[in-house]
Amino acid sequence: MSPATPDGPLDPIVGALTEVLSCPITLTTDVPGALSAFEAEHCLGPRIQPAFTAAALREFVREMAPQVVHEIREPLGMAVTMARWDDRLLIIGPYTHEPMYPGAGEEVMSRLGIPMVHLRLYKLYRTRYPIVDAAYVHRAAASLLKASGSEDLLGSLHQIKAEGGTIAPGYGETPQSASFSVIEERYRLEQEFMDAVADGSADAALAALQRLAGMPQTISYLTTPFLGTTILRIMARVAAQRGGLPAVTIDAISQEYAQRLHRVGHTTDPRRTVGFTSEMVTDFCRHVRRHRQRTYPPLVRKVTDEIDLHLSHRVSTPELAERLGVSTSTLARRFKEATGMTVADYVARQRTERAARLLSTTSQSVRDIALFVGYDDANYFVKVFRAAYGVTPTAYRDAHTR
Repeated sequence: MSPATPDGPLDPIVGALTEVLSCPITLTTDVPGALSAFEAEHCLGPRIQPAFTAAALREFVREMAPQVVHEIREPLGMAVTMARWDDRLLIIGPYTHEPMYPGAGEEVMSRLGIPMVHLRLYKLYRTRYPIVDAAYVHRAAASLLKASGSEDLLGSLHQIKAEGGTIAPGYGETPQSASFSVIEERYRLEQEFMDAVADGSADAALAALQRLAGMPQTISYLTTPFLGTTILRIMARVAAQRGGLPAVTIDAISQEYAQRLHRVGHTTDPRRTVGFTSEMVTDFCRHVRRHRQRTYPPLVRKVTDEIDLHLSHRVSTPELAERLGVSTSTLARRFKEATGMTVADYVARQRTERAARLLSTTSQSVRDIALFVGYDDANYFVKVFRAAYGVTPTAYRDAHTR
């Protein structure tokens, strides 16, 4: 959730506190919109985490005392801090106070009567968020109150525990859950999806997702806008690491799609959601597969990783050599010996391959795709693409999107 501030002078403070706490901070006058966005991005599921639903938070905000910093702690171990004054609402979080110790997830599931089939999903969700001390959150909220010309009337954090009725009843009852066979099948397909990503098999991973999407859902994360894609991104990231992909590559891919997801927003168009998810999963698989296939020496592998991760930028052999601590001639010679190509030829091939994927999987214009893969001149991009594939980008798209 991106910060939305009604007062320009507070923007730098919000930005600085976001960096310090490493968790989302929203300061807004659009209370209903902010709470709806909070649920869409941060609620694991209305029945599992009702305290984080927009309806529950709206009721709480309506009754909460102004100029008092409140921290809501909910049973899954997550917390969010809120304060309101004038027409503003401040939201800090979510965050957690404790790391995920071995057995902690199982204890939470058992205590709340949530089926263990949700354990892995819960762990992935919980570890998305930072561990933050409550005192630091209070100081951050109090500083924003003061900067806005108001004050913290209580002078300390007013902690609220969301218990009892905040967890929907019936989780332990069979009629409220799927049958044992459905739960087992979904768990098997989730594992199949992660195994496919770890093997770099995009077709198998997408097939598993397709079968998952058609199953009865006791938790509909696959069809929940924004949250579903975020969870799948985390699952793909974990699987890619298991497949041997370097952490720096995984992080670059993950950050790229996290940023793009924020730009796409909370779309309810299933076609856009499916298209985005397919492209993301395919990208993870492609990098896993390429990394496994390479038998290049360490120096050459570092070069290819640098190129793949920064393909839209200008690639200079001397700059690569300087970053990697070797001479330009040594890098060029070793790269040609290992790959059979010059650095420039390799860059051109990677750019046209990525462009071909974008042409067949997105509706972006040829000009936008050219810019995305590193060609400022669209006409030159068409020339390079035709040399590689024998057809223009438009003809390639027509042939591969019917």
